[in-house]
Amino acid sequence: MANNFKSDDSFLRKLAVGAAGTNATIVLLKAMGFNPIELERGSTGFKIWKKIKIKRVRVPDILCLNTGLRFESRGKTKLEISMSHSLKDPKKAWDAGMRDDDFVSIVVFEQDNDSPIELKQVSPVHFVSVKDMRAAFVSGQISITQPKGVEEGSEIRVMWLCAVARQRSVVSALESGRIGLVSDPEERRQSIQLSRSKGKITLLPQVNVGEMVEANQIVASVVPVRTKLQYPAPVSEAYFIGKLASVNLSERYAAAKALRYRGYTTAKSVLVSRMNDSDEDIYVQLEAAAALAAHDETDGWEFMENKLRNSVMTVPLETQLETVIVASEIPASRSEKLLIEVLQDSHRDDELRAGAAWALGQFVSAQSATALVDTFNSSPLEIKVEAARALLRIAEPQIPHLIDLLKRGDPAKRDGLS
Repeated sequence: MANNFKSDDSFLRKLAVGAAGTNATIVLLKAMGFNPIELERGSTGFKIWKKIKIKRVRVPDILCLNTGLRFESRGKTKLEISMSHSLKDPKKAWDAGMRDDDFVSIVVFEQDNDSPIELKQVSPVHFVSVKDMRAAFVSGQISITQPKGVEEGSEIRVMWLCAVARQRSVVSALESGRIGLVSDPEERRQSIQLSRSKGKITLLPQVNVGEMVEANQIVASVVPVRTKLQYPAPVSEAYFIGKLASVNLSERYAAAKALRYRGYTTAKSVLVSRMNDSDEDIYVQLEAAAALAAHDETDGWEFMENKLRNSVMTVPLETQLETVIVASEIPASRSEKLLIEVLQDSHRDDELRAGAAWALGQFVSAQSATALVDTFNSSPLEIKVEAARALLRIAEPQIPHLIDLLKRGDPAKRDGLS
């Protein structure tokens, strides 16, 4: 039991750091004028579905709706430019599904030993282009490491070597083979040698003399590293419509998701075509349906409703759970009613119903609150737990309604409600 607990704790810590990295990147992108959304569903949180395993499309974590740029976030507890990799499976290569103009973001956090989800950001967000990373990879300016413990899994890691400022400092010297830093205000000195691996790898300075750098900021690397990005020319709806025809699955998925938010003047027929193409990946079909439903197109709603009203013999549980999650992202009464229908159906899989309870935490309404409270007297524990969490998220604006349920409702539901 102890070993399993340690493994679960380690997994949760990794998920929490990853989510923190994605959220920090989104915050910075917004501050720089970008319009980011979560592209890889779940990358901004650490919700774990234990029984129903969803195998999603491998895509970068973030998409900018205005520019089409994509960002793969890497939250870390040790500052390094590294990616998991497989030498045997191309689908698990470090850059699988990525474009040259994608960016990887690197940001470091300190974790509280007592809580895997209490995190403090201790570095700037760094941006590295995939094009530059690929060039360094091909030229051999990388190192490959094996994992140290069985809990880390069997994957290998590719590392693009870099050097970091230990504290907030001023760049005092930039000489051949060396960078000098003087900390502010203690005036401690740090000297960074640029030659590594017995001269086989040379780090390139990423700073200038007189420049102020933050603690844990990358100051030298085998690839260019930035803490700010130039805002490129914006793209139109036509850009994403074109991407829907790409042979690359991650491109089609990102385009379908973007079109939910970006305009709707010419995309409808192309989205309907993607949604109804039986050879298309189910997750692209679902994103196309969601884009249509978000604009109240009947075809999109019926596609999602059919996925949730069919038996698991016809629609796998993982597809049904993904549909539940997609429906929760559309703030409409029709999606709320569909989720309540799944929650209340005692013949459905318990984790699917728990997923519907979790999803209703997106709807601040008396209908959702009542449906969640109704689970407290008879449902399996996993459903009650998700219902309680969801109710907590939507409770504050509905306190009078909840107090009324507490006073007048079934006594068997009062413990959970209180």
